[in-house]
Amino acid sequence: YGSNIFVLICADHLEIREVDSAEDQDEEISADGMPKQQIFNKCNICKNIMKAVKKKLSPNATPDEIKTKLNKACDKFKLVSGQCKKLVQKYLHNIIDELMTDDGPNTICIKIHACKAKPPIKEFILAHDQAHDNF
Repeated sequence: YGSNIFVLICADHLEIREVDSAEDQDEEISADGMPKQQIFNKCNICKNIMKAVKKKLSPNATPDEIKTKLNKACDKFKLVSGQCKKLVQKYLHNIIDELMTDDGPNTICIKIHACKAKPPIKEFILAHDQAHDNF
């Protein structure tokens, strides 16, 4: 029973990784480094900005420093600068709080509702267990 859950979780993570790497290879990159077909997607704008800002933050960054880095990051993504600044302005306090944690860009963007969360793994486990009970 326990090994089935472990295999399911590993398979789920492996599948996600494969999809991510396949998408990365197929995307056409624009001049500012963002994939062309996903430029106007709020989730991807969020993840790119959070990734860029996270890299440049010192461990004891102040909220003002974080705000400055967010605005500079938005300016660098010229094609989506306006959308980026609206996103930052709308969720500024939440973004600052999240950037001060160890959360990664994907988690931060889910928490501020810029990205949708993937269904929890336990739903798959329950479905698996129910299928097992029928035999």
